[in-house]
Amino acid sequence: MSVFNEIHASGGGIQKMFTCWDGFVVKTMAYTTARVWGFLYFYDWLNPDPRRTARPDWYIMAGMAGGMLAGLIINPTDLVFTRMQVDELYPEQCRRNYKGIMDGLMKASEEGALMRGAVANGLRLGAICSSMTNVHDWCKENSYFFLGPSWINRLWATAAAAAVGTAASMPFDAVRVRMQTMRPLPNGEMPYKNSLDCFLKMWQYEGRMKYHGNFGCFFSGG
Repeated sequence: MSVFNEIHASGGGIQKMFTCWDGFVVKTMAYTTARVWGFLYFYDWLNPDPRRTARPDWYIMAGMAGGMLAGLIINPTDLVFTRMQVDELYPEQCRRNYKGIMDGLMKASEEGALMRGAVANGLRLGAICSSMTNVHDWCKENSYFFLGPSWINRLWATAAAAAVGTAASMPFDAVRVRMQTMRPLPNGEMPYKNSLDCFLKMWQYEGRMKYHGNFGCFFSGG
């Protein structure tokens, strides 16, 4: 709410809340299509039985594979969307000032940054798919024996799955955002070489110092 009030107080009204709406539409359509197709494709390959005997390990493998595929495919649009969302946090001379999703894609391509953070993005979506599907189906199916065909089954199963999916994906999301929005240092080098380097540096320099040895730096904004 404090962030919401700060954005509103900065001017621009409701329009400011819809920054890069075209990027969000493109990203959501691409992500949903790739994620669902990827998960179903790999799950059909692992479990061709039409009776669909649910197994947690197959859910995890298919979810991770489908999410990873979706993360790699949509990374360019995700990168542009993230950059446009945070652009106003920078001083005027440091902003990228993308006019829209297409302008951002072309400029990011010239920069050679379209796949920056793709591994972290794939792991983020893989963590969401593999964890949420398992938890949702387990909660819904088991509560049916106690509550019967009630709408509460889907409600609490979805809430539980969303909580687990958020916890599982946020560390990778923190790395993704750092990778996609980073700028060169004064010496011309990038702060992070890759997603693994970013994770290790966050844990070493921010986790130990600011959060006293835990992984709280990976859950900022949760």
